[in-house]
Amino acid sequence: MHFPGNRRFFWVLALSLSAVAASAQPDYFKKIFEHEKDSLVKELSKHPLPDTARVMALMKILDGTMFLSQRKEVLPYWAEAIQLSRKLNFWRGLAGCLEWKGSYYKSAHQTDSALLFLDSAIELSDNHADPWLHRPKGFALFQKGMIYETQENLFTALNAYFAALKTYDSTDLIKQKMICLRIATIYKELHNDARSLEYYLQALDLYEKAIGNNVNKEANGIYTFIAGIYFDRGEFSKASYYLGKLSPFMPDTVETVITGSYYRLAGQIAEKEGKTDSAISFLKEALKYFSYTGQMHASDIANACADIAHLKILTGEGSEAGKYAEQSLAAARASGQKEAMANALIAIAEYYYKTGRQSDAYRALQRATVLNDSVLTEANIKQANTLSAVYENDKKEHAIAQLETDKKIQQASVKQKALLNIIFIITILALLLLGVVSWFNLKNKRKIQRQKIAELEKEKQLTGIEAMLKGQEEERSRLAKDLHDGLGSMLSGVKISFSNMKENVVMDAANTSAFEKSLDQLDRTITELRKVAHNLMPEALVRFGLRSAVKDFCKSIQLSSNTDIICEQFGTERELGNVADVNVYRIIQELVNNAILHGQATQILVQLTKTDERVLITVEDDGKGFEPNALEKISGMGLANIRSRVNYFNGSMDIESKPGEGTIVNIELIT
Repeated sequence: MHFPGNRRFFWVLALSLSAVAASAQPDYFKKIFEHEKDSLVKELSKHPLPDTARVMALMKILDGTMFLSQRKEVLPYWAEAIQLSRKLNFWRGLAGCLEWKGSYYKSAHQTDSALLFLDSAIELSDNHADPWLHRPKGFALFQKGMIYETQENLFTALNAYFAALKTYDSTDLIKQKMICLRIATIYKELHNDARSLEYYLQALDLYEKAIGNNVNKEANGIYTFIAGIYFDRGEFSKASYYLGKLSPFMPDTVETVITGSYYRLAGQIAEKEGKTDSAISFLKEALKYFSYTGQMHASDIANACADIAHLKILTGEGSEAGKYAEQSLAAARASGQKEAMANALIAIAEYYYKTGRQSDAYRALQRATVLNDSVLTEANIKQANTLSAVYENDKKEHAIAQLETDKKIQQASVKQKALLNIIFIITILALLLLGVVSWFNLKNKRKIQRQKIAELEKEKQLTGIEAMLKGQEEERSRLAKDLHDGLGSMLSGVKISFSNMKENVVMDAANTSAFEKSLDQLDRTITELRKVAHNLMPEALVRFGLRSAVKDFCKSIQLSSNTDIICEQFGTERELGNVADVNVYRIIQELVNNAILHGQATQILVQLTKTDERVLITVEDDGKGFEPNALEKISGMGLANIRSRVNYFNGSMDIESKPGEGTIVNIELIT
């Protein structure tokens, strides 16, 4: 969503540049949200008329959210905004609502639903010539990129980001900058430093154009990334140039991660320039700022300690080097990152080697190579090979001396033992291979057997469920037909007879009034009978299909109760088949009735979405709610029937509820 006074990108920018501040102040974003919401709700009260101005005021409230808990709070505003946008054919509002709901489902980790709404926003924007609609389309593409990036589907994420970058016009500099940062990050992850540097520089250029001459510390993160890439490429003068742009803002006691990164890179550059003391001083400063966030940046702590250990070895401070090497290893283990662990092990190996423990040094380097061989630099690999060669040379010289001493008396024995060892090793390997093959065969057989048993049990359960559901629907259909065609016809005949009798019998005024009341009561009885028959087997479902039946059901419930029901249907128009139509209708019918009877709801939102392979059902109410754990103690047939229908379609059901906060039921069926 991108209305004037846009706050969504402010939130994202604040999150990316103030994560440390937020972690130190848990109520940081909550206070911002509450303040913004109160202000925007007051602004909404100035637009009481159901027009586009009210839609835009509603959208500003939605734009003021970032976290899922905040978005849940403003869902009623979203419902009003999309309903009013549809009524007014206000495409800007509708596109914004679709994009916002996609973002909502993205936050709730409901990827399929998120992509469905985001694609709907993109399609709506493509189908209308309004240039303004490029804004929700661009942000929808940006969010799709973030979804794919989270799934580590990096090339698909890049395609989405490139499409988003192309969609925004030249005035949306800050949005383009954010997209360039995401693209640069992915290229960095793909070890394509040239392309990563290209987009970091492009992001910096966009930022400077947007801010003008007022460039401030918000650019520090970009400067850090650019300087780091230049350092990795060996272009130290350029790395120093961009690092120098950070100097006026250092140290920044709020942005401790950027500050730590600045000092570590400064230390690395100082080391390359041969300024060992300055390098150690910078790295100790980096360690101090990384330590403020502790576990969150354990890998940075590990790397800084490894750098200090290396420099301490150069200055001949062996005990200090050992202390920092051990601290690096502890932090690397806490981080769980292989690259940090490899760097720490290299520092440990260097310390062992300098203190004469070549065997320990060699083993540490072996572990480092196994952990992260692909990310070791050529210098580290050369160092590992050098230490390995020294160790192997020492070992070889010792073996040669021992062999020369016992050469004459042990030569024949050595050859015989070598031959026996080869035979023994080959035999052991053959037995192990045979055992492994046998074990895998047995495991596969057991797995196949378990799968067959599970399939048979599942088929048996589905058959039972199908028979039960079919029996229920046949009995409903029979009862509906008997009530409508049998009892209904008989009552209609009785009414006709009574009406004819009235014309042929002379009655006084009192009897005439009583007779009229009896006829009215008979009319009401016939009407109620028709309602019962309709609920048992709705005519709209049989004649016009699921979409019309659901709409007709919601309308009839709203007319017969004091409940406001919003019915929304999205997705494809594909036919599900009679069995699926009936079951989906029954699920919605049961959930709505539960919300009214048990939840005492005054407003209910019903959403039905069809995709190419799935049917998504959402029923949300503002009723009295309940504790979800209490469902285990409920033995009613309503919930059991819903679960049976969901299981029949290999579906899933998720229920969110709290006492006094209403209930949300999300159901996904595979059809």
